[in-house]
Amino acid sequence: MASARRHFGLQASLFPPVRASLPIEERGAVYTKRWVVELVLDLAGLLPDLDLVSCLTIEPAAGEGAFLVPIVERIVQSCRRLGRPDRDCRDSLLAFELDPWTAETARAAVCSALLDMRVSPNDASFLSESWVRVGDYLHEAPSLPKATFIVGNPPYVRIEELPTDVQSFYRSSYPTMKGRADLYVAFFEAALRQLRPDGVCAFICADRWMLNQYGSALRELVSSGFALETVIQMHEADGFLADVSAYPAVTVIRRSEQRQVVVARADLEAESVGSAPLAHVIRQIACGDAVGMPSGLSAARVDTWYRGSEPWPLVHPKDLATLRRLEAQFDPIGSEASSTRVGIGVASGCDAIFLTTDASLVEPSRLLPLAMADDLRTGSLRWSGTFLVNPWDADGLVALSDHPLLGQYLNSHREKLCSRHCAREQGKHWYRTIDRVDPTLTARPKLYLPDIKGSIHPVLDRGTTYPHHNLYFVVSDSWDLEVLGGLLMSRVAQFFVECYAVRMRGGTLRFQAQYLRRIRVPRPEQVSARQATALRRAFAARDVAAATEIAAGIYGAPEFLDGRWT
Repeated sequence: MASARRHFGLQASLFPPVRASLPIEERGAVYTKRWVVELVLDLAGLLPDLDLVSCLTIEPAAGEGAFLVPIVERIVQSCRRLGRPDRDCRDSLLAFELDPWTAETARAAVCSALLDMRVSPNDASFLSESWVRVGDYLHEAPSLPKATFIVGNPPYVRIEELPTDVQSFYRSSYPTMKGRADLYVAFFEAALRQLRPDGVCAFICADRWMLNQYGSALRELVSSGFALETVIQMHEADGFLADVSAYPAVTVIRRSEQRQVVVARADLEAESVGSAPLAHVIRQIACGDAVGMPSGLSAARVDTWYRGSEPWPLVHPKDLATLRRLEAQFDPIGSEASSTRVGIGVASGCDAIFLTTDASLVEPSRLLPLAMADDLRTGSLRWSGTFLVNPWDADGLVALSDHPLLGQYLNSHREKLCSRHCAREQGKHWYRTIDRVDPTLTARPKLYLPDIKGSIHPVLDRGTTYPHHNLYFVVSDSWDLEVLGGLLMSRVAQFFVECYAVRMRGGTLRFQAQYLRRIRVPRPEQVSARQATALRRAFAARDVAAATEIAAGIYGAPEFLDGRWT
């Protein structure tokens, strides 16, 4: 492997024993606590009462042996239960560590554990040398035999922190390494592809890939031939031997068809419960058994999981169960089935030129009343007098010669307008805005939703303005928009967005189209006349609590009335 590392530019110091826990700049060694390791192994099914001798278990990033030692203990126990000599375990385990010094530390830990189990010194030395390799698992994985268990805590290293040739090798070898992906994404891909049928990959590492864009290809890989069995958020649990700055989760993925998923959350009290009881509860929940929830754990079974590259929202387990049920029962807003359309306002590419409050600047036909986010603060549209200098009509860009004032104004700013990227691409259309204006939208009733807000904030425009680019809009030919506005103002609608969007600094949310389209709505005919009247009143009064109470009844979701969402 030494020559291979030189070939790919890999240095032993490139990956110090950092685990999914510390910022890259610290380059420290942070290891998993024993109770978390035992929990991962229990959930993976790596149990000593099975024939672990005939299985291949792989630890792809061994560090100093936090996972290795418990794995070794279980394999030896299994071997002795079967009445076989200790040396029969030689091919049962394979561990990789890139740094030679750290690998030697791991070997010493394994050898010490074997001696404690009364393995002979010769066999202990032989097995520890056989099991622990100095090497790059990501390089060797394609040539390794299929494994039954791949478990551990893969490195958490930003791909851009690596030398260019190393980045190129990893990206070409592991297609899931998209964008600014962390290296653990490649470890997941390598492990999943190496699993035998019914084999299990169980890692504890950062969970950001489950939600963000760089994890989309990995999520798609999982859904293409594997089954997520268990995911346990460990954000609040003390699972490491040092403080962590990542958001770790235990993830168990099997090479099989997708079935139910147990989603759980562990906190600081989970350690006192113990790994075996926690794993037992998780297994009971997976079987659909009613169980008492131990202190430090909240968990729920979700009967359907996400497909393709869809994000995996890791909210509170009970909330996730509610989310999946509502997503299965109702249609997403913006879909044809929901009789709604979601869009975004116009981006000009140069607001300093295209936005004005001067009603005499150009021809009146070239001024479009523009709704701004500040116009919606009170909950009703109060137009501030801002216009878009509009170079579009129903047929496309207007001829400047047909509109002398418009032509004079835009030509006076031609140099600046031509410097824009969209203008350089379009050539003779140098005076276009980035987005084309839809001439029918202004007069159409619509609901506006500001892009950045602490809570969802729908506001009705009865057909007087056009939205600026920091406003999203919802239109419908079937809905009474005041009724729909009441639904969207409720904490039920807020709930859908909160499950997927990440709060920004200061507590605000991005209500982008990708998150708005996660909102599920009933069909108009599913709302009774009484409910519609109540929603209109709540919308007019900006009464979120009243809107939530009516929405909870429509969605059949009384959990929104328990105080958390009202």
